[in-house]
This record gives sequence, C-alpha cells and structure tokens, in this order.
Amino acid sequence: MASRFAAIGFEVRDRQEYGGLLRRLYGLGRAEPVGGGAVRVVWTGAGGARVELEVDGGGALAYVLPCLVPRGAPVPVRRIALAPDGTAHVELLDGEGGRTLCPLPVALTDRAELRALGRGPGGAPVEGRLRLSALAERIGLHADAAAYDAARDGRTPGLAPDFLIPSGLFRPEGAGRDWAPTAHALFAGEVVAAERVRNETGGGVFHRLRVRTAGGIEVDVAAAGARLPRDPAPGQWVEGTFFMTGSLGLAMPGPAGRPE
Repeated sequence: MASRFAAIGFEVRDRQEYGGLLRRLYGLGRAEPVGGGAVRVVWTGAGGARVELEVDGGGALAYVLPCLVPRGAPVPVRRIALAPDGTAHVELLDGEGGRTLCPLPVALTDRAELRALGRGPGGAPVEGRLRLSALAERIGLHADAAAYDAARDGRTPGLAPDFLIPSGLFRPEGAGRDWAPTAHALFAGEVVAAERVRNETGGGVFHRLRVRTAGGIEVDVAAAGARLPRDPAPGQWVEGTFFMTGSLGLAMPGPAGRPE
C-alpha cells in the first residue's frame, strides 16, 4: 500500500506515518454518504491524485483507495461484477458491442455506487464504459517501441510491444484457500501525454502519464518521481506492473432508486 501512495506523491515509511496520513486526509477530504450508514471521504489533489476513505456505520475504517482520477477515453466493458472484497471484474471490449480483449480486475472509485445499485430493483449494470487509471508498482522507461523490444532480448516471447495482461487473475503457486484475484496488470505501451506533478499535501513529486496500450486502450498512469530516471515524454515507451483503478461514471441512486 505504501508504494501506491508514493505513486501519487505521498511518502509513507511506517505504520505510524500511514495512520497519520489517513487522519490528515480524513480531515481535508469531502464527506459523502454511500448507504447503510457508511461515509466516503474523498481527498483530491494536484494532477488528479485522489484518496478515498470509506468508514462503515460503526465508525470503523473499511476501505482505503489511493488512485489517479482518469481522464482518458472510456473503454466499453461488459460482465461487470463486484467481488466480496470490493474488487470489480470486467471484460474490456475492442469497441461498442465488440469482442473481448481481456478480463480485468479493477478497483473502482465508484464501487459504492455499483454496490448501492445492486441493492436496487433494477440491479447493478453489467455493461458500461470504464475510464482506466493505474498506480505504477514497477515501471521501466524506453526511448520508443524499438528500444523496448531490444531491451527485452528474447524475454516475454510472443508478446507485442503493446500488451495488457491481467496478472491479478493468476493464482500464485502455493496460494491458500482464502486467495482472491487482485486489481493488478502488466502492460506496456506508448506515452501519449506526460506531466510532472508536485503533491501539495504530501510534498512528493510524481509523473502523470497517459499510455496507449493493447487495442488502443488508454490508461492514465501515476508513477513516483523516484521510480523513473528522467521525465517521460510523448513517444517514449513504458512497461511495468500496475495497480489498476478506474471509474464507470456511476451516480448514487436516490431514495426512489433513481440516480441522484
């Protein structure tokens, strides 16, 4: 979790600092009810850095999500399903009503809305349009696609320079019965936009990138400044391991089951 906060400019070195950061963001954030007596507190900062804290009806912290507000083109998805741990599972499509590109687990900023809609008479949507973002846990930067191909030197054979692999669906060897998929993916692609951002609350620097990967899918990526040797630029290539987040653009249903 600490590395995910670093991706949006927060340095967290130990549990004490982590607790202090959450208390600070709770005080700075905007509170909104999400049903069942629960409250979601949302802090949003420069460059679209975002942290969500969900507090249940008993006052206990139930969920923490650091993420990046996505701004890229939405991707059509179907078979949307929310797992018990709050991770959403979707199928990415190559166009409206098109073929499946791949399944993907993702942590949604509107998971509470999806959950609330699921309790209503119409049920939760099973199709939609998803804007994707990601926090870099490991990231490499290359001059272009050719340089990335050369750097692979025969590794990952059969993969195109732009690929997307839902690694969070792969069960590790020796995983116990309580194992569940996680919102992780491996992907590579071209940087189509880049900016350097300083987190005004945490003080750290991060890079906000837009990456075009397999099937033309756009992913907004946040990467800690220390993870890259230089500022990325459009036309360069990145690859790595990412925690996947995103938004379906859902609204909380009103008292009569209608979106507010």
